[in-house]
Amino acid sequence: MILLKKKTTFSDEQFAKYWLEIHAPMAKQMPGLRKYAVNIVKRPPNREPEYNGVVELWFDDIASMKRAFTSPEGTATQKDTEAFTSGLTTMYIDEHQIV
Repeated sequence: MILLKKKTTFSDEQFAKYWLEIHAPMAKQMPGLRKYAVNIVKRPPNREPEYNGVVELWFDDIASMKRAFTSPEGTATQKDTEAFTSGLTTMYIDEHQIV
């Protein structure tokens, strides 16, 4: 999972549009990617959210993830992230489904 902060020059709408229409089509081309979910954060009343989006990227294992991000598609996707974000936080997750 990656938490993303939009560029200050982007409105919430511009951020979402760029991510969904330009960046996501690039990202989904990464080899070995099993699931790709974009989550746009809704603005809380009267304040800027700490993050503007959360992306979920699913791979079979760490080796598959590393291959995806070092592939030409992964490299291009990472470079494009700079076009619409001002920062990100990456988290490696072990999911435990309860229900």
